[in-house]
Amino acid sequence: MIAIGILGTHVWSMQCHFDVDVKNMPKGMNLLSLLVLVSMVCMTILTFAGPQPAAAQLIGLLMLAASAVLFWAAIRESSKAGLFAAFDEKLPGSLLQTGPYSYVRHPFYTSYLLLWTGWAIATWNAWALVPLAAIYLAYWLAASGEERKFASTQMAGEYADYAQRTGRFFPKLFGRG
Repeated sequence: MIAIGILGTHVWSMQCHFDVDVKNMPKGMNLLSLLVLVSMVCMTILTFAGPQPAAAQLIGLLMLAASAVLFWAAIRESSKAGLFAAFDEKLPGSLLQTGPYSYVRHPFYTSYLLLWTGWAIATWNAWALVPLAAIYLAYWLAASGEERKFASTQMAGEYADYAQRTGRFFPKLFGRG
């Protein structure tokens, strides 16, 4: 139920935080939304399909909490940036490098990945790896597209430097490179 509640905040952000016409969503975003819905149903079924060890439930819950904290930190940091939805074709108009963006280039996607990974662990079911892999691929494709768009802007050099310092989804542990 906690994971579904957190997913609800992600839906809220599409309507209230990101600069997107919800009636004219990018095709990739529509596919991603369908993937999220199907994955949510799968994970819910898997959650009730069998017993889970207490340790798996605890690790999953901690990852869900980390996901929510990171999500709201990214919301706070990007509140005036006018960010676009995933797979939007518009070129970015700004480059955020503070708050969670000082560690990872895509903190929203990182928060989503933490949620799905935590939920998969909490189900303690190998079938959870199927939707998890699909979700990881979808966010990797979205992030790759966004990074290519930065290369088409006046911020290309600044973005290249930023990408050297930060990880795509997870912080770099060993400096530049």
